[in-house]
Amino acid sequence: MIPEIEFKEKARTFNVPISTIERDYAQNWLLAHLPKMAFKGGTGIRKAYIKNYRFSDDLDFTLLEKISFKDLTNKVKKAIQDTKNASGISFLDDVKSEKVKNGYVINIYFRILRSTGDPLKIKMDITNKENEIIINPIQKKNLIHIYSDKINEQINVYTLEEMFAEKVRSLFERTRPRDLYDVWYLHKKITFDKTLFQKKCKHKKVEPNIDELATRKTNYEKTWKRSLQHQLPELPSATDAFDEVIEFLKKII
Repeated sequence: MIPEIEFKEKARTFNVPISTIERDYAQNWLLAHLPKMAFKGGTGIRKAYIKNYRFSDDLDFTLLEKISFKDLTNKVKKAIQDTKNASGISFLDDVKSEKVKNGYVINIYFRILRSTGDPLKIKMDITNKENEIIINPIQKKNLIHIYSDKINEQINVYTLEEMFAEKVRSLFERTRPRDLYDVWYLHKKITFDKTLFQKKCKHKKVEPNIDELATRKTNYEKTWKRSLQHQLPELPSATDAFDEVIEFLKKII
């Protein structure tokens, strides 16, 4: 494991809480040992495609094969033990897993620098194979690890284009500032695949409605800083990001 001073230096460099760095570090080591699943979401962008993208609290996956709840939980517990042995991170034995509408949620707890108080948490959101459609071929990408110890592992991950399409779809399914931020950032970096987006929407019966989305502007503004300020050194204005995304959506939908 890296020394305590490196955690503190990274926190200063990126102007984020030291707990954000601890979680980012633990996520990397865990990803190197988890069973084969398709990695996606904002953390997938950071860990596979864009170095120094925003930090993230959760790990999002889609299962590539059917697996029972018991078997999945056991595989994750084994991965935690393997990670503990390889990294020296103190993962707790108390793993909380539950079935949810689209798959499973597994909460993993650990300690690195803090020996007292509540442990830090990594939340795994795992979607069942039948509840999501994966259109582009899954990519094998080197795990981006910004720390001085080395992790030479590859991870199975969505294409960036498919993650972008899912993020745009998410705007019409829920109100989470991280989705808005990701769409705001990605629409300036990569080309939007409208056909891919339409297929993703069709699979989950999502009807994009920009007028309805526009009514939720205040909700994004109220939760913007609380949700994202610990993940970024500089946070754009929620109002500006929202307005820019709405204009983008009007052009492509």
